[in-house]
Order: sequence, then structure tokens, then C-alpha cells
Amino acid sequence: MTDIAITGLGCRFPGAPDIRAYWKLLISGERQFSAVPAERWNHDTFHAPGDPSALNAAYTDQVAFLDDVARFDALHYGVPPARARAMDPQHRLILDVTREALDDAGLGRGDFDRENTGVFFGMSVSDWKDLVTAPIRAISPAEESRAADDDGGLDAVEVQARRFGTDHAFTLPGSPLNMAPGAVSRQFDLSGPGFAVDAACSGSLVALDQAVAQLRQGTCRIAVVGGVYLNLTPDSLVGFSKLRALSATGVCRPFDEGADGFVLGEGAGAVIIRPLSDALAAGDRVYAVIKGIGSAEDGASPGPLAPTPEGQLRAMRRAYDNAGVPPSSVSFLEAHGTGTAAGDRAEVEALRRLRTEYPDDDPSLCYLSSGKALIGHSLSAAGIAGLIKTALVVHHRTIVPQPETTPHPELRISAAGLRLADTARPWPSTGGPRRAAVSSVGFGGTNVHVVLEERPARGPARLSVRAEGTGPQLVLLSAGSPELLDEHIGDVLDVLDALDTADRPPIGALAHTLGAREPLATRLAIVAADTDAWIQRLRHARRQLEDGARGDLGDGAFAADAPLPAAQRRIAFLFPGQGSQRQGMMQDLYERFTGFRETVDGLSAVVRRDTGLDLTGLLYGEAATTPDDAAELRRQLAATEVCQPLLGTVQIAATRLLADCGITPDLALGHSVGEFAAAAAAGALTDEDTIRLLIHRGAALGQAEAGLRGGMLAVQSDKETCRRLIDGIDDVWISCFNQPQQVVVSGTPRGLAAMRQACAEAGIVTVALDVSNAFHSPRLASAEATMRADLSTRRLSSPVLPFVSSVNAEVCTDPGRLRELWARHASTPVHFGDGVRTAYDQGARVFLQVAGGSSLLASVRRNLTGHGDVHVVPAEGVAPDGGHAFVRALARLAVLGVPVDPQALVPQDDRRLLELPVARLATQSYWVAGGRPAQPDASAASLPPRPAQPEETPMDAPMNPMNPEDEPNPKDDPMDELLQPVQQQATLLSRLTEALPAPIQAAQTAAPPPVEAAPGPPAPAAPAVPAAPVASPAPRAPADEERPPTGTVDEVTEAVLGHVARISAFPVTRLRDDQLLIDELGFDSPMLTDLFTSLKRQWPQWRFDERVADRPTVGRIAALIANRSPDTAPAAVPPQRADHGDEAPTPPSAVPPAGPHLDPAPSVAA
Repeated sequence: MTDIAITGLGCRFPGAPDIRAYWKLLISGERQFSAVPAERWNHDTFHAPGDPSALNAAYTDQVAFLDDVARFDALHYGVPPARARAMDPQHRLILDVTREALDDAGLGRGDFDRENTGVFFGMSVSDWKDLVTAPIRAISPAEESRAADDDGGLDAVEVQARRFGTDHAFTLPGSPLNMAPGAVSRQFDLSGPGFAVDAACSGSLVALDQAVAQLRQGTCRIAVVGGVYLNLTPDSLVGFSKLRALSATGVCRPFDEGADGFVLGEGAGAVIIRPLSDALAAGDRVYAVIKGIGSAEDGASPGPLAPTPEGQLRAMRRAYDNAGVPPSSVSFLEAHGTGTAAGDRAEVEALRRLRTEYPDDDPSLCYLSSGKALIGHSLSAAGIAGLIKTALVVHHRTIVPQPETTPHPELRISAAGLRLADTARPWPSTGGPRRAAVSSVGFGGTNVHVVLEERPARGPARLSVRAEGTGPQLVLLSAGSPELLDEHIGDVLDVLDALDTADRPPIGALAHTLGAREPLATRLAIVAADTDAWIQRLRHARRQLEDGARGDLGDGAFAADAPLPAAQRRIAFLFPGQGSQRQGMMQDLYERFTGFRETVDGLSAVVRRDTGLDLTGLLYGEAATTPDDAAELRRQLAATEVCQPLLGTVQIAATRLLADCGITPDLALGHSVGEFAAAAAAGALTDEDTIRLLIHRGAALGQAEAGLRGGMLAVQSDKETCRRLIDGIDDVWISCFNQPQQVVVSGTPRGLAAMRQACAEAGIVTVALDVSNAFHSPRLASAEATMRADLSTRRLSSPVLPFVSSVNAEVCTDPGRLRELWARHASTPVHFGDGVRTAYDQGARVFLQVAGGSSLLASVRRNLTGHGDVHVVPAEGVAPDGGHAFVRALARLAVLGVPVDPQALVPQDDRRLLELPVARLATQSYWVAGGRPAQPDASAASLPPRPAQPEETPMDAPMNPMNPEDEPNPKDDPMDELLQPVQQQATLLSRLTEALPAPIQAAQTAAPPPVEAAPGPPAPAAPAVPAAPVASPAPRAPADEERPPTGTVDEVTEAVLGHVARISAFPVTRLRDDQLLIDELGFDSPMLTDLFTSLKRQWPQWRFDERVADRPTVGRIAALIANRSPDTAPAAVPPQRADHGDEAPTPPSAVPPAGPHLDPAPSVAA
């Protein structure tokens, strides 16, 4: 049988909000029993101490419940608050523990086989459904009381109905058990098998049995397995009291002579499992290995609630047969252990019989344990609680204690080869692998037994990242809010401080572990070369954050409270031209990264084959040792036939390395010869074709230069002043329009000398550029014919992303047009400043200079003065720095919200997961009952205020339908017009709505009033793909038709935002006009129906066409209502190649301050 590895854990149990806390609890042996909390229900109404026969009462008030089950970060998961409020808290818990388990397994943000990942959860009941539908079920008896002239009963029901607003479209899908694994699959984009299993108390281990079978059959490659139970009503306590299964003393004591039943508990847990061979190949941390699993029913037995040793024995035999190991090899056994007399007796008897069936094996004692002594009986989550506990015992090689237990003499525990641990103790090896087992028994007689083993021994110790030459790492910490980030930093430091300095993990392992997790909203990125330096920098950064510092904290640290919105983190890659070349250009990256080196070497080989030139030797050969040698090397690198393919090679390699780190451009723009590497980045040319074009171009320009002498001069003035100075000077031309106060001129040596003299007399600063001739001037016009002929033979493709040519500062999409521009490229001025403004107009807000320092970024700042949403980032420093500038660029991008992959920087030998705490989300209260304001987490990040909307209500306000006066009139028949362009599903819904009486229609489109509450930071919404559009929309009204006034686009936008807030229950401060209704705000067909119906009522004369069907946003809808094209609306979102992560408000601008008076001139070669 295939061994299955447990690679990730996530949990919530009483007194243990996460895995680390759960292990501490297990080691301490502290019980978590207390009275029923008042926020659940008034237990005094149901408490009858010592009286099991009392009607509708429980004889105990002791439970083991979770804290804050109403709290959830709907914004992180992209769940509209209206839907979150109708969602069973069990479903929310499953999302949370799955997120933590995936993060713990190193799969939070990384690539894994989502297509073949299954979801299997044990679930039995939904108290939430009973809670939200109680008023409906109470109507019938209340009506009977009215018939008996007792209006009080009905009045009471009406009062409750107002508190529990259940008449809502989300109520029904919010509570079915099968919706929980479906929510996990949707949220994390998992497409393997998925379902909920109801086997009562053994449900989560039955789910494990199903998942293991699917993995062994190859139906899926990874599985999420878990269980959950919440006790939200007194029903279970009352019911178990009638069975006399609960402890009358309020303490669960499995196997103890004073055992009198269990304490009702709660919890949720999830594990990530996959074939052991896959886990080892991926370098996963393996908590334990599932060797075998067996299940069995009791068969003919005294009754469905009477446990039998026979059924349990069958499950155990099957498990050990499945595992291929004897039961005597198991040294730790997590029993079902409820503390009932019948249950404990049956379980110990089954174990005694099992162990006596193997008389030839070593009858060593096995430790017996039951976590229910600490956290109670969590019913459908009990099995997963035991599995996670046992996996931790195996992983830590530590036996956990069973608290205050005096073994019951009638159980004869020692005779069964069992013993109880009274303290935590090391688990010594007996020569073979340590093995453990878990048992679970469900109501109805479903028994499951699982056999676990420790992971295989690791191979030899591998090279640490502390070894020389590996370079700096990017370590990214994130949490749901600034306060939670501070808490997370403290938790991480606690883990590391507990280790001796020599035992601290390498910086690469830290970067790998934290980089594998899905980044949350508030972020801190630190660049460091070793762990000790990182810890020191982390402590300092924590103090800076406490003092309110954000942005560039200095010394390689960057922080932001929230990432930029998607529309504000679109990246433009900038590529410099001739003049940016130097020996050792990006040598640190060449030496460190195999991918970069292979790209450089591969393209250099193309150059060598075609020209005999050794680019790699020139770039990374022996450095010059004398001034004369250095000058000669600079001359060689500046030669056109060398410089052009050299720059192209390095820039293409840098682009590919950035892609390896998760950074791809949304737009590409080059300066001068950098245009060709930009074209490669945009997909217009292949890498090799780009280099061959530059080889030929360099040769053509070299021939054009023959016999000509010339140069270039940067002039710190505006273009009009420069033109006046040129007037009257022969052989000087403006060749580059870089920024409003800087141009570059080209000319002959005589002409440039005269120009320099004229500038000096006018008090204008000039700088001579290190180029070989007068590029971008008529001096090189003779190369046009050669280039035109060459380009006619080359295959060019239409760019796959916006490509801005610096020749005309336009977005170029036609290969034929590119051939014409590039034919005269060397003799035509560069309009880089206009190109920057075009890039901005195309949506670029982050400008990344790929290589050659930061000269282009100064021009970006100058051309976009006054635009506080612009961020400039250099990927290379002005001098070799061991790769720090490159990693700092990634750090800056990461805190801006770009999906950087820090793991790409980590050497293979250090790619191992550490046991570090998972950060918390910023939560809010979402509950069915109204009347009490939600209490947002104090750590929830604040967002920019928005004007308050009328009748704003707290998050846990009732989900009541709209007022009767707001009902849509079926005679208006707006649905076909509004919904046809959006979704077929919405059209079907609209037809159904039209067939219903008006009051029912109102309920169909019901939604809470606008909401204003302190939100947590936003995060990516669950992906949603609308159905294909259907029939063509109704014809638009003639342009000259009389239309009612609608207001400005801004006024209409505010109104549409109000409708969106009302329907989704997102706070208005959370909403922006560029957010995608479906993909980012979680709108589905009923919500779209409600929205467009509301808009139609407010603007009845307006027709919505197909332009709002494609990725609709508030801005596009508002623009159309205001009689403007949605494609020209200020809020319209340009098409995006990739989603750059979480949605959130914009942090303060990170644009660096202006440089010295004379900005460095961009490289300008032809």
C-alpha cells in the first residue's frame, strides 16, 4: 500500500487557537472546561443540576467551547458580508483551518496540483440552520396560539423574527453541510473530489479513510481532510443529558475510576495529506506517515448507541493488515476515550484482544491517551483532533500526559499491555520507526482505526545558506492588520529566541517558509544575508513600525499597512539604452542564479556564432587593473556592434529572472536601443531573434558611423529653450526628449562644442554622454535602408501586452508598424517623456528599471510630477553590491502588493519548511441575531473615510427584505434588458422572479441596508467566472431622446456604490469604483439581479448593454449611466495580464525624493 504523508496542520480547539497552542496545551495537560458562555444562550433556562429526567433541561453547565465563533475575515476571503452573515460558522472555521494547513504545508501561495486536490470533511449537524430557521418553524404553533385567542405567542415569534432576519437569498445555501467542502474548493481553487461525510463522532476519520483511498487510487494527488463541530443551541446538551452521557461532575476522565461521562466540546481541524513519495520529492515537512487505515460497523449489536469491542476490533485488524505492521509495534495510542463506563470498557477490551492475537511479537507497553480529557468531545471534529494530536506526538517524539488519572481497576489496563503517562516525556526509539495509532467510534457503530509512523530518516545534512556566495534573502512577514503583524513578529521572535544561536535555522529556510505562505494585507519585507542579521533588523523594524514608520524603513526593510489596489500596481518594465553598459553588469546575479547565467550564456553563444565576439568574457572577465586598461575596456563596451547585443542579452536575462521571481510586466517601454529588449518582454520578438536583430543593427549602424564622428550631450533645459540655443548652430539636433527640463542633443564634435558654449553662457548645465556617435539624428539616416531590408525578413508578432515605442510614444500592436518604426529608429528622436506619460495613461503605476541603475526613473519622476500614485523601483544598483539592490527591489514590490516569490531566491539545499506560527486574520462579527453592534477587532486596519451613508447598520444587523414600497413592479419588465448581457443564469432567475407575486419578488431581491463598520484589510476575492453572455441586448435609445438628468460621473458613482454596499453589505469604505463585481466582490447571479433591478428603478430610461457584461465594475456602470462610454470612465480598469494580489487602500506614495539638480541622463544609444 502507498504510504501517505501528513504535511500540513491547522486547527481551532478550546484553549488552542492554532497548532502551536494546541501542542503547548497537550504538553501542559490543562483541562479547558468551563460554564456555557452567556453569548451562546442563557443556560440558566435549561440547567437542572443533578436531574437527568428534567424536561428540556441539562444536568450540567460545563462545556469546552471555542471563543469568538462569530468572528470571520469575510474581506480576506472575498465573501460579501451579507453572505458571510448567512454562512454557517462551521463553514467559516473550515476555511480558516484549511488556510492555516495549506500555509503550514508550504502551499499557501505556491504552485501545486490544485486540479487534483480533493476536499474531505466530517460534519454531522448544523446548529446554525436550526438557529436561523427557528422563527419559521415557530410560526405554526404560534398560529395555533392565535386561534386560541392568545396573541402573545405570535407576538413573541414576530419579535424573534425581527431579531433573526432569515428571509434572505443566502440563508438556504449558508447552512447545508455539503456547502462547506464546496466553499473550500471554491476559495482555494481545488478541483478534485470533495464532499462532507456524516459518521457522527468518527466522521472526520471516515473522511480520512475516503481521502487515503482516493490518493492510493490516483484519483487525486493531494487532499485536505478535516472535521468541524460547533454547539450553537442547547439541544445537544439537553439530548446527551437524557442519555446520561455527560459528566455530572463537569470533568471528562477517560479510563479513570471516577469517570462519569464526557464534556461536550467544539473544534475544527484540517490536515494536508499526499503520497509520501511526492512529499519527500517536494522536500515537504512530514509530521507523520499514514501506514494503514481500517473501518468497520458494529454489525448486529445491542443498539446503535452501545459500543462493542467486536466492531472496534474489526476496524483495528483491517488497519494493521492495511499497514502491514503488527499492533505490538505501536507505542502510543490515541483512544476514542469518552470517559463513559461502557465506552471505556469496550475500547480497552478490544485493545486487549488485539494485542493478544500477536503473541510472538514483543509485548512492550503502549501509552494510552485521550485528548477528550482536555478539550472535551467535539463530536464530528473528535477524530481530526485525535489525528492532529497523534501526528504532533510522532513529530516531536514526545509522549504527552493524561491528566490526573487513576486507572479504573475493572479495565485491567496493564493486562492489556497499556499504560498512562502522568507527565510529558521523550519517546525513546526501540530500534525501528516510532509508530502510533488513533481510534474513533461514531454514534451508530462506525469504527475507524489509523496507524501512523514517523517519517523516514533524513538524508545527510545539506549545505546551509550561510555558506559564502549565496547572497541576500527576502524574508516576508505579513498579517491581517498592523496590530496583528506586531503580534506575529513577536510570535516568530519567540520561536527563534528559544533556540541557541548555533541552532537557529539558516536565513534561506526562513525565507522559504514564510515565502510559501499567502501574503496578508499588512506586510514587512526585510533583506538580509544571514539569520542573526535578519533578527536584529526585525527587532529594529518592529520598533519603527510601533513609531508609525512605513515605506522604506532603511537598511533593506520595507513595510505597508496594506497593498496597493490592483489597478495601482500595474508594472511597467523600463529598459535603458547605450550608456548604461559597464563591465560586471549584474555579475552578482550571473554568479548566483542558474537561470540568469544560462540565459546570458545561451544568448552570448548566439553572438559568438554570428560574430565571434565573446560577450561573457567582456562582461565578466578579468577586471582592468590600470586606468588605461579600464579606458580601453570602456571603449570596447561602447562600440555599437558590441554594446547593442550586450545590453539586450543582460536585459533579457534580467527579465527572465524577474519572471522566475513572480514579476512580469503589464507594459514595456524602452529608451533607445532598450526598445528591443522591451519588445522581447512584450512578446513581439523571441529572445534569440532579439539578439540577432541587435547584432545586425549594431553592424548596420557601425557601417553608417564609418568615417563619421559625433557624440551626444545632455542639456538641463526645456525643449523650447534648447531649440532656441540650437538655432544658428550647424550639425546639432535634439535627439532625446527625456523630461520637461532635460533633453539630449546629438551632433558633430564641432557642433556639440558650440552647443556646450552656448549653454554655459546661458547658465545651463550640460553633460557629455559616453556614446560612440550622434545617435537618433540624421547622421545615421544611411542605416534606414539596410534596417528596412533586414526587418522585412524577420518574423515579428503582435505584442501580448501594451508595448510603448519610444519613437512615437504610442502603444504599438501591428508588426508592420513596428518594422517601419524600427527601420528609422536610429535616426529619429526618442520621445521617452511622452512614452512615460502614455504608460501612465495605460494604467502603469509602478515603474521598474530592469537593469542599468536608475537613470530612467529620474525621468519618470520628472514627467509624472504631481502624481502621488507613482512608484519607481530600480532592479540594479549603480555599483556591484552582491545582489542587494535586486532583492531590495523585490522587497519593495512585495509590500506594494505585487506577487513576489521569495522562494525563488533560496538555494535548493535550504528549501525546507520550519515550524513557524501562522499569522492571524483581522476579523469582524457576523451573526444572525441583530440588535447589538458588531465589535470590530481593534487590530482591523483602518481605511480612508468615505462620506457616511444613510441608515448604516452594523455587520450583525438583521437580514430583512427591502421595504414593500421598494418592491419592483413586474410591469416594468426590466430583467431581460438588464440581465441578458450579464449571465444566462441571471436571466433565468429574472424570468422566475417575474412569475412570482410582487411581495415574493421583493423577498427575492432583498438585501440589508447600507453598512458602515470598521473593516479589516481587504484581500483577494475568490475567483468567479461569469457564464457566457446570451442574446443581444435591447436596442439603445436614440441619442436625441429626452433623458432625465443623471448627474456627473462622480455623483452617479457614489449612488451606484451605495447600491453595491446595500446588496453586498460591504462597508462603503471598503468599496472602490474599480473593483470587479464578480471576481473581487463576490457578486453572483442573485446579487447582480438585485443590483441591476435597483439601478433600473433609479434610472428607468437607461439601458445596459454588453459593455458592462465583461468584468463589470462600478466605474463602468456609472459611466454608462452618466451617458459616457464605460471604456473612458476614470475608474475603468485596463485589461490585466495578471492579478497582483490583495485588494486594499493605497498606502502613502513611495516615490523617492528628487535627485540632484542635474538628473542622470537616460542611456540614449540608437
